[in-house]
Amino acid sequence: MLGTTYEVSVKGKKQEVQGFLLDNVVIVTKGRFVRVAEIFDEYWLEADTLPAPHRVLQELRDGQHNADLFTFSQRVPDTKPKFNFHMEWDNVAVIPVSSHETWFREQISSASRRNIRASEKKGVEVRASEFDEKYIQGIRSIYNESPVRGGRKYWHYGKDFTTVQAENGTYRERSTFLGAYFQDEMIGYMKIVWDTHSAAVMQILSKVEFREKRPNNAFLSEAVRLCAERKIPYLLYERFVYGNKTDSSLTRFKRENGFVRMDIPRYYVPLTLKGSMSLKLRLQKDPKDMIPQWLRSRLLDMRDKWHASRNGGD
Repeated sequence: MLGTTYEVSVKGKKQEVQGFLLDNVVIVTKGRFVRVAEIFDEYWLEADTLPAPHRVLQELRDGQHNADLFTFSQRVPDTKPKFNFHMEWDNVAVIPVSSHETWFREQISSASRRNIRASEKKGVEVRASEFDEKYIQGIRSIYNESPVRGGRKYWHYGKDFTTVQAENGTYRERSTFLGAYFQDEMIGYMKIVWDTHSAAVMQILSKVEFREKRPNNAFLSEAVRLCAERKIPYLLYERFVYGNKTDSSLTRFKRENGFVRMDIPRYYVPLTLKGSMSLKLRLQKDPKDMIPQWLRSRLLDMRDKWHASRNGGD
């Protein structure tokens, strides 16, 4: 089983990483000093298609794959630790779905209910769309609204049609593409990827110009409705909190719209002496998460002001 290179996207930039194919699933190895192996797109793959962790470990140990650690996680709603490996808690933002009415009346804030009603009154229509040329051009128009989003350089700005098509067309056979439209203009888009017992929001993005029309609230309302129709009990939206950043505008948006934090086990298995030492020294952590939150907030504020000054802001 020969190793090769695979192209992955990190913050909108393509990178070549080492990897190999196992049971039709790609295992990649990333990192410079500490080489960490993981199942590529583990979060997005169908849970039933994932290879058993011990099978991946056997191949990593038997093959020449140059990895120091192997990491994997359990999947929602499997929250009870099952493996006797080094474990740390990861988290996922989850809406438990029973019915759209229950979600609307009991799980979201009064402000979110007002926003959903306001979006409809202001003429926003959310509907399923074909992933065709018109839809892809609509995504490009959202990407190209501004070179800066959230105070930082926006990595999707200026991408050509072919790139946008390729990046958004993954897992098409089990995805639903939603568009938010105002007076026939596509002002936002959302991509939902379906699994047997869960659905995950891969993309949700709207034009800043139409923020007051609350298309993102309307998107989540439609996503919950679709989950209820399909009897899918969990709607996921990546993490609830990121690293030591326990509060952010994104976390608040998720909380207001009915997402709760679900902690799931993530495992790290050393494959080399370097891997064992890195666990003891906690080198498997993202370096950003080692920065105290008060300092990280100041650095982010400085970054936002710098980008604003470069782009004509105050």
